Amino acid sequence: MSYLTSEIFVNRDEWIQKLKKMGLSGYEAQVYLALLGETRAPASRVVRKSGVPQSKVYGALSSLVERGFAELVLGDLKLYRGIAPEQAFENYRRSVEESLADSRGDMVELARKAPDSPSDDPGSLSIRLVRSGQIVGVVSDAFDTVENELVIAVRAPMVMGPDTDKDLEMMGRGVKLRYLIDSSVLNDAVYAPQIIENAEETNGAVRFIENVPLRFMVIDGRTAIVELAENDGSTMGLVVPNRGLAENMQVLFDGLWERAKTLDQLPEGVRQVVMSR
Repeated sequence: MSYLTSEIFVNRDEWIQKLKKMGLSGYEAQVYLALLGETRAPASRVVRKSGVPQSKVYGALSSLVERGFAELVLGDLKLYRGIAPEQAFENYRRSVEESLADSRGDMVELARKAPDSPSDDPGSLSIRLVRSGQIVGVVSDAFDTVENELVIAVRAPMVMGPDTDKDLEMMGRGVKLRYLIDSSVLNDAVYAPQIIENAEETNGAVRFIENVPLRFMVIDGRTAIVELAENDGSTMGLVVPNRGLAENMQVLFDGLWERAKTLDQLPEGVRQVVMSR
């Protein structure tokens, strides 16, 4: 006679679901519950107690024995007994750990044989469009992750002011930072004084030129971010992690940079006019 309590029988469906979380099938869970407390149960008794069809019981019993939830008792007939839940769990745990170890080895081997991810391919899924409200976050991420060089071309109207503290922090960790500013920005009563102060503090990282063709930035010569103007007047940012495009945008920037003027080279009195507004 099984020692299963009435509580387990009452909550039988709940226990079946819990056992299924450990990888048992529904039939296997039913058979295991029927085996608990049994020391020498024939398949016929398991059928009666579990309610599992006879055609399915033998497969469930064999699987439970293989997985460490039941044992086959040697004798003239095939008799079965259930493994105590604590021990069954330990058997299950060891099986999972061994399986994970094998899978980890398989994945390490697969990684050695798999082709490299096309991270610099123009067709890469990492190319994305970001809406105007998200561009500030993308730029902030670039400031935080840039390692070697960051170039930024800015044109009017300004959408965000300079962050001098952040610029100095980047330069302090060895980042080569350069801003190319459209001269028309100096007519902006709000942002022009901030630009002048930033140019003075960053000591040569800012130059001015007429007619910057578009807003863009290049991060470490690997990723380009280009502003796209929509027909309704809104803007979006195209983020392209492609070395070829980034290098071409860098060439454009460098050509403009050579023709641009430093703060000291601006017409005499420009600084005074801007700062007096």
